[in-house]
Amino acid sequence: MKHKKSELTRARIIAAAKPLFTENGFDETSVAEICRESGVSNGALFHQFKVKEDIAFAVFCEVRAEFWDRVISAMVACKDPLDGVEAAVRASFAFQQENPGASAFIKDVTGSKWIEDYAAESRTVYDGGIQRGLAWARPHFEAGRLPPISPDAFITLVSGAPQWIGRMIRMGMADSKFEDIADEMAVLVRRALTVR
Repeated sequence: MKHKKSELTRARIIAAAKPLFTENGFDETSVAEICRESGVSNGALFHQFKVKEDIAFAVFCEVRAEFWDRVISAMVACKDPLDGVEAAVRASFAFQQENPGASAFIKDVTGSKWIEDYAAESRTVYDGGIQRGLAWARPHFEAGRLPPISPDAFITLVSGAPQWIGRMIRMGMADSKFEDIADEMAVLVRRALTVR
C-alpha cells in the first residue's frame, strides 16, 4: 500500500511538472511551482526526486517517448518503405507544430549540460524508438528497397533534420512555414532514400 502511494505521488509530480516545463522551460520552472501544482510538500517531492533535474528528466522521457511513438507509428503503418519514411518526416513536423512547448523542451534538454548525467538512462528511450523503427526498416534494407545506411543516419533523416529545422522556425531563425518545409523535407528524404 505504501509503495502504491509513493507511485501515485511520483506520477502526480510528473503530471504537474510536465506543463510547467513544456510551457516555461527548465530554468523558468521552480520546485515551489511543481509542489504547488502537484499538491505535494517539498519533503514529499524530494523523497521522490533528489534534484529538480530528476523531475525534468522524467518529464523529458515521457515527452520523448510520445515523440518517438508518433514518428515511428506513422512510419510502420506503411508497407512501402518510401511512404513510411515520408510519413515519419511529416509526423515529426506535425508533433512539433501541435506540441511546440514539448518540442522546445526536448531540444533544450538535449542541449543542456545536466542531461549528460542521464546518458545511460536516456539510451532506453532513444533505443526504444530506434529499435522499433529499425525492426520495420531492416527487411527493407535487406531486400534492397532502402539503401544500406547506418541506423543513426536513417533516424537522422526521418526525425533529426525535421526537429532541427522545426526548432529554427519556432525561434524565428528560419523563414519557412511548417507546412511548406514538412512537404519539402518529406520529398527530399524520400528521394535520398530511393534506391537507384
